[in-house]
Amino acid sequence: MPFRKGSNKSIYVPLRTKFIVLFCLLITIPFLVIGTISYKKYTAGVERSTVELSNQVVSQININLEHYIKELDRLTLTPLYDEDMMQILRKHSGSGSANTYLTTDETLKMNLFISSLAFDRGEIESILVFTNDGGIFSNLDQSVRKRWDRSMADWMEAVEQEDGGLAILPPHAAAYYTEAKQGIISVARVIREPYTNDMLGIVKVDLTARGFGSIVSTVRSSGSGLLQITGKDQVMLYSGPDGLPDSSESYITASAHSSYTGLKVTSLIPRTQLREDARELTNSTLIVSIVALMAAYAAAILLSNRLVKPIAHLQSKMRQVKRGLFLERATVTTSDEIGQLTEGFNTMIGEIDRLVKEVYETRLKEREAELLALQSQIHPHFLYNTLEMVNMLALQGNTRELSGVVTSLGKLLRYTVGRQEQMVYVLDEVRFVEAYLRIQGMRLGDKLQAMIHIDSSFDYCVVPKLILQPLIENVIEHAMGQDKLLLALTASVEEEDLVLSVKDDGLGITGERMQELEEQLYQNKSRPGTETEQGGFGRIQKGFALRNVHQRLRLLYGEPYGLTLDNTAERGVTVSLRLPMNWEAMNNAGPAGDRQEED
Repeated sequence: MPFRKGSNKSIYVPLRTKFIVLFCLLITIPFLVIGTISYKKYTAGVERSTVELSNQVVSQININLEHYIKELDRLTLTPLYDEDMMQILRKHSGSGSANTYLTTDETLKMNLFISSLAFDRGEIESILVFTNDGGIFSNLDQSVRKRWDRSMADWMEAVEQEDGGLAILPPHAAAYYTEAKQGIISVARVIREPYTNDMLGIVKVDLTARGFGSIVSTVRSSGSGLLQITGKDQVMLYSGPDGLPDSSESYITASAHSSYTGLKVTSLIPRTQLREDARELTNSTLIVSIVALMAAYAAAILLSNRLVKPIAHLQSKMRQVKRGLFLERATVTTSDEIGQLTEGFNTMIGEIDRLVKEVYETRLKEREAELLALQSQIHPHFLYNTLEMVNMLALQGNTRELSGVVTSLGKLLRYTVGRQEQMVYVLDEVRFVEAYLRIQGMRLGDKLQAMIHIDSSFDYCVVPKLILQPLIENVIEHAMGQDKLLLALTASVEEEDLVLSVKDDGLGITGERMQELEEQLYQNKSRPGTETEQGGFGRIQKGFALRNVHQRLRLLYGEPYGLTLDNTAERGVTVSLRLPMNWEAMNNAGPAGDRQEED
């Protein structure tokens, strides 16, 4: 029955009119909300991306800076490995003016050595060695003074405090040049006698303005951000070409500190720059959006678009039905053609739902009937053989054995016929097989030897009824030869499934017969001629026991469960049943055998 809002005589209102009235609210308001949220999300996203990029940049610059300082560190240690240079420094190690004179040979050796260190290093202004007695050696022979005093070396105190370690000196005045220079950045260390640790002098490397700039030249921060390098006590060592940050501006900051050099690299990106980029994008988007909105308004008026909303609703219900939800019904909200279409849709889905239920319930009943039919085919085959043996014992007058056979047969009939359970415990099936083997043992004597190796832990696993006896009977019927027949029943677990196996050392199966059996089992093919044998009360069909068991398991559990045959052993065949491990309790407690005794 269709669902309808309002009375059957509702006023007809065209969808076009409804759509035009609501269009502005449905489109414009969400557009404004989405635009505002997008602007904020975009700005926040750009800031996050900028921070991530800046962190990567400053980390890379910090790594480059560490490598560069390590190179300068090795360079300042080079004099310790040159014996001529050490001899000259020892000669001028006194603090007075006694050894002030620098010979031409000394100057030539020292300047040549220092020039080799500064070769092809454009970022180095000069390399200087200051002796204790006031002498200066440098690779810039003309622009550096030959002597120094304390008035020219305020920076020496910071170098001496490092006690032989590398000192990074912030921008300072270099008065030892013939023309004094300001803002020189340097690295320096005290040269000491290796054995006595006495101070022999100071080696100092002055860097040009592009010294630190060359380190960051290969790694550029995003936008026009500021880059700064500070030393100890936040003393500025280097500031990018954009100068110092504006105190009135808000910046996004990223920094990295080196424990080796003690230097800190800081990147500052002005927020106004990011917001300017966002505003430019917003303005461009706004212009395009306004044009698109005007075009949408015109399209709504000209084309009316009267089918959109009801069809969208009907389409959503169709998707639910496609997923199998046949109880879904579309709401009929209009009296026009779409409303009529919706009513037809609801009627159609209701009819489909009814038909599906009928077909599904019918199929379940057919499967149940098929299972019962398959089970019933197993009973007569064994019963006929047993009654023939009872007849033989009665004719022979062997009353004791006859009594045992009849008693066992009564228990078997009670298990198979008297009870209608479809599922039993493994213990029930094993007891049934034991009773069956006792009867067959009386008939066959020493020709049949049977062993059952099933651990008690499997006793209460639930299995379909009458799945083992047909396999035992099949072995006795087809594998028995002139020699003794050994039969073994075992249980195991494979990949969380229960596997019950019946193995014999009998006549085996030929390749042609094996192929024929597999076609019957797995392809549902019957043999051209039905094989029969003469019985006491008629003709008994043979060859269906394995197929019946296999089909029962497939109907109950589906693939990959069922029966498999293995004739690869030297003698005999192994028949295995695979079925899921099920420990579900039965309705009545205890095995079927115990329950039978209580009846």
